Amino acid sequence: MTKDDQLLRRAADRARLQPEYFGWILAQFAEIEGLTEEQVQKRLRVSCDDWPRLHLCLRPRADQFLQDVTTIAKEFAADRDALAAIVRTVEALHGLRVHQPIGNAGHLLAARSRKKKPTKPKHDQGDGHES
Repeated sequence: MTKDDQLLRRAADRARLQPEYFGWILAQFAEIEGLTEEQVQKRLRVSCDDWPRLHLCLRPRADQFLQDVTTIAKEFAADRDALAAIVRTVEALHGLRVHQPIGNAGHLLAARSRKKKPTKPKHDQGDGHES
């Protein structure tokens, strides 16, 4: 491994700690799914040489998501659909974690049917007509 390769891998390791980089997305996905880094790499079909470079890409912008994912997939000959699914999975679960209330506040009880109380029959007014 050359010195450049070592520097690239160190930079990729740092990118895993920063949410604005693809490395963070990949690390989060591996954790969520219980996968190794190699399994995620195989799922995306990214070469070993390109793997650290992928980590250094900025994550796709929300307003240009498809364009950004397509560009990244082409650059690394990655599976575009798998790449998009990974990003969306991490974004969705991270969004849920960030917006969870602290403690028990905000927890909802499960809805359930209540037993209806028996209704009392209306007393007849004695005029023979219903009102």
